[in-house]
Amino acid sequence: MVLNMRFSYNLLIISILLVCTWFFWENAKNNDRYRKAFVGVLGSAGILFANRLFNIAMEDGFIQANETLMNIERIIYYCMSVIVFTFYAYFLLCLLEQFQNKSVKTKVIFFIPSTFVLLLIITSPWTKLIFYIEDGVVYYGVAYFMVVLGRAVYELGASIYALRKRNLLPDIFGKTIFICIIFQFMQFIYFCIMKDNTLFFTSLLVCIVLLLMMIIVVEFYKDRLTGFLNQTAFENYCLKEIGKRNNKAVYLIKVKNYQYLKENCRELPLQEAIKQLAMHIKEYAHITSVYYLGTGRFCVISSKNDNFHEDEFLGRLEQRIGEPFESNGFSVSLQLFVAIMNLESGKIKKENFHKYFMACDDMKYRINKPMEIIHGDHFGIDQIQRYHDVEEAIERALVEKEFKMFYQPIIDTQTGKLVSAEALIRLNDRVLGFVSPEEFIPISENNGKIHDISDFVMESVFRFVSEHDMEVLGLDFIEMNLSMVQCMDKHLPDKLKMYIERFDVNPKHINLEITETASNMDEERLQIQLMKMRKMGFTFSLDDYGTGYSNLVRVLEYPVDIVKLDKTIVWSAFHDRDNFVTLKNLISMFHDVRRKLVAEGVESEAQRDTLKELGCDYLQGYFYSKPINEDDFVTFVSRYNDK
Repeated sequence: MVLNMRFSYNLLIISILLVCTWFFWENAKNNDRYRKAFVGVLGSAGILFANRLFNIAMEDGFIQANETLMNIERIIYYCMSVIVFTFYAYFLLCLLEQFQNKSVKTKVIFFIPSTFVLLLIITSPWTKLIFYIEDGVVYYGVAYFMVVLGRAVYELGASIYALRKRNLLPDIFGKTIFICIIFQFMQFIYFCIMKDNTLFFTSLLVCIVLLLMMIIVVEFYKDRLTGFLNQTAFENYCLKEIGKRNNKAVYLIKVKNYQYLKENCRELPLQEAIKQLAMHIKEYAHITSVYYLGTGRFCVISSKNDNFHEDEFLGRLEQRIGEPFESNGFSVSLQLFVAIMNLESGKIKKENFHKYFMACDDMKYRINKPMEIIHGDHFGIDQIQRYHDVEEAIERALVEKEFKMFYQPIIDTQTGKLVSAEALIRLNDRVLGFVSPEEFIPISENNGKIHDISDFVMESVFRFVSEHDMEVLGLDFIEMNLSMVQCMDKHLPDKLKMYIERFDVNPKHINLEITETASNMDEERLQIQLMKMRKMGFTFSLDDYGTGYSNLVRVLEYPVDIVKLDKTIVWSAFHDRDNFVTLKNLISMFHDVRRKLVAEGVESEAQRDTLKELGCDYLQGYFYSKPINEDDFVTFVSRYNDK
């Protein structure tokens, strides 16, 4: 009866282990290290319990025992009892992601205690240090305490370490670890004090089931694409941990061109690029607290105890982002926006962290470089509120038709006539007053309203050209700005075609202004877009030359007829001799490649005369006129060209 009960008990435990193995296998979502470690726990525990059955069979005479079999059984038992807890510790460290980023030296040191104990166990039949057998009885050797100590080091040491690092994972993880520690103390009591192996093995089984629960819980909070903790885990972390002294900084990392890539690239290359980026972020950060919030947004949280160096991290990330991500023959270029929130400054607290984070998440992109870095904690609540106020003003303007079109004259230096104008959108909000395009355009690009604003601009410009006789006014064309987002919109050519047919306008009377920085998003696509519109009859100007990565070779790749020199180049030329020489050479070079030039920002008679002397084709600036509304512009054109 006793034999049947002991066998039944151990068979039940093995059955439960098999069920755990089946459940684990059926729910496999990835091949992470912690899953491989758990397989090690299950495998070594299975061998341990099977060996336990073998021991019972020898003790009760089902298998004829001899010294060789007893030595083998004891070696397996002691080895597996050490190995199972080594895998247990390895599992916890991998789950916390505290093992992968360690140095090779640290990884070797981790396995030294168990390796040493295993050697002592395997050589015990000869050395009698761990155990020895006399007259069919097993006795503890003088170094047996090394087995107990080795198990305790891995079991309790890893559990206590995991409990200290519990804030890296969801709250329930810490509670599960706490329960594990309780059962581990019970194991110690059962084995060392009560000498009860049955209860010891029961506690071990409970711990294994708890480990399986940890995997299920943690993977609920993990993102499947990157393997990082997801937004739910991030929100839980912020709710409980932000504001504590140990936290140092939060880094929000966003793929600026994610929406464009999602709409215009195949899904698989984009996913692969995000996965590669995730791998590099984890590699460069050297820390665990990295979250993926979806839609190309990552968050890194550093603490005072982390081996994290901000300059090194950002430097390596910027260097990597400068090169395209290659996957299955596809090349994907990513642009990053990094918002740094310093939690040590005292400005960001638990009460206002969410506001700061949301403000940084909604922050307008200021420059079009591969990687843009801003310090979110430098923005006060007033700046955050201003951002959202402008967003609301954009909404009001679209609904209540508060956007207006203004036109700034462009003068031909050869004839002195007003031959063109740049169409400029203006917003004079009933709540905020005048809001600069430099403020509301980037915000609208960020929140998606740029498409609605673009539709308003196109409709207004086409209507203007349709309602006024351009030849009678003496105008060659009206310049209409295209934002970066517009340039990359695959529906843009169809929209322009629709407006041509709707207003019966000759495309030669509309010149499309593009910015050089638009090519940084997708140079190949930009060229395709421009060629489609070129075939429709539109001409092009390159706006703001000199503010981005300006070079003549890139300009020549685009079908632009006019290059507009940014006002900073014009102004600097009248304050510095070297800059003057640069301006003079630029005008000469562009004339050599049959491009006409517009000098922006002309504000004085001296500037006008000098630019005419240098051969600049067109002039634009306050010297002639500030941007004026449609009716005033028509009057201004007639008077100017009639004088």
